Amino acid sequence: MEMRERILGTALRMFKTYGVKGVTMFDIARDCGISKKTVYEHFVDKQALIDEGMQQLLNNHMAYFNECIVTTDNAIEEMVRNMKYVTHIAKTQNPVMLYEIQKYHPDTWKSVESFKAEGILCNIRKNLERGMTEGLYRQHLHTDIVARMRQLQLEAAFDPIQYPADKFEMHTVMEQVTAHFILGIATLKGHKLANQYLQIKEDE
Repeated sequence: MEMRERILGTALRMFKTYGVKGVTMFDIARDCGISKKTVYEHFVDKQALIDEGMQQLLNNHMAYFNECIVTTDNAIEEMVRNMKYVTHIAKTQNPVMLYEIQKYHPDTWKSVESFKAEGILCNIRKNLERGMTEGLYRQHLHTDIVARMRQLQLEAAFDPIQYPADKFEMHTVMEQVTAHFILGIATLKGHKLANQYLQIKEDE
């Protein structure tokens, strides 16, 4: 089992760095310091590695979001921490990986789409409900509409057409759209907290 996890970890790291198309089973074996035969003893083919690697990645993301719910003091802190986490992921993961999975591995991409719908969207909706309960977000928000609006914001931040890398830094884009979103739904009490977490000056 230890060898299997080692192979999977190596493959996932290489996929995140170089994308999935250009990484071969030989590349993975060489990076692990083992034979290609050993890799095939644990994974029937590259597709199996891609499937399991992507599922592990999505599970790790969901675990972080769930942990964030119970380790933050309030909904605004939770959203800001999630924003910083997503920004970190964007810096450490080559966007080519997701592009190639969507283009060349449609069955694997279904799990990503499912994660967006059942993971991210559900998490945003829960955050909105939490914020309303805490008196930090305006009451009577239509959570289905507002959650989808936030999800579209996040997806747009990753869109190189909307925010080309040579003109915009990811962390600046994420901070700006997150501040805009939170301040748009926050109560006066929520605004004060948002100013602290996002380090927004009072006169702004």
